[in-house]
Amino acid sequence: MLEIIGLSPEAQTLYERLVERSPATLAELGPGSPAPGSLTTLAAAAELEELGLITPLPGDPPRYVAVSPGRGLDALIRARTQELTATRHRIAQLSARFHRSVPDEDAAGLVEVVIGKDDVSRAFLRLQQGARRQVRVFDAPPYATPLGGNAVEFELLGRGVEVRALYDRRAMEVPGTLSLIARYIAAGEQARVGDVPVKLALNDEPMAVMPLRHDRHVVESALVVRDSTLLDALAELFEMCWERAVPLRVRQGRLAEATGAADARRDLLPLLAAGLTDAAVAAHLGWSDRTVRRHVRALMVQLDARTRFQAGYQAAARGWLAGP
Repeated sequence: MLEIIGLSPEAQTLYERLVERSPATLAELGPGSPAPGSLTTLAAAAELEELGLITPLPGDPPRYVAVSPGRGLDALIRARTQELTATRHRIAQLSARFHRSVPDEDAAGLVEVVIGKDDVSRAFLRLQQGARRQVRVFDAPPYATPLGGNAVEFELLGRGVEVRALYDRRAMEVPGTLSLIARYIAAGEQARVGDVPVKLALNDEPMAVMPLRHDRHVVESALVVRDSTLLDALAELFEMCWERAVPLRVRQGRLAEATGAADARRDLLPLLAAGLTDAAVAAHLGWSDRTVRRHVRALMVQLDARTRFQAGYQAAARGWLAGP
């Protein structure tokens, strides 16, 4: 197990024995440790000493003291983390050099413009069908097709493809959205709610589809982006927004009317944290506006919050948004 931070199997065995019995000579370690006089054991001891995991004491033969795992192994983990960070930086540099070296005739194919609702829908279908491990989606109105079940997503989830969808707050106000999302979640989708900067879908081919321009009514054109620095930036944008978004959870296939204070808190908090208005919350939960306001006031008192933002922060800090 410790090979991942640079220890050989022999060094790990010797270190574990010294942790249990220290100080000790190599001959005193007993059964389970390498043969004390073997070159392998001497090399393992030298390796541990070089890594700062053991300290030799004066004497002939020398006795060894194990350095605390919390100090010695943590130092190795930090060193390996620094190496990985440097490696990631080097990979980013190489990736940038690679993309700069792509000939113009090849670069022209990295971004494609598709025109028309049907072609946009077909591009999104190709993206889903080309996914091997994951699909990531920024979901927001307007929609290229009428709101309805995405049969392809259910197929993806059925064959183990990870689907993460971040829904814009405006999408949550479209009638029927929550019941549809509930079906996706039940099938395995990971759903969150937050601010969506742009409609976007990404797969691991790698490929992305995004609208060419914002339109209040319908998506008439889109960009199809393939392996490029632009695609890397879009993927990074998704991850940043995903980390800030609120997990969306449902119970029994839908957000049902609460029957008590605990149910009210469980149903209401994700919607408040997602920024839905009282009217939108009331419509989704089947409550009256007055009931929504009553539960909101009760939660703010319970959380000692003066604003909804404070209430959402306190609820997240207390783990109330984690849900089952």
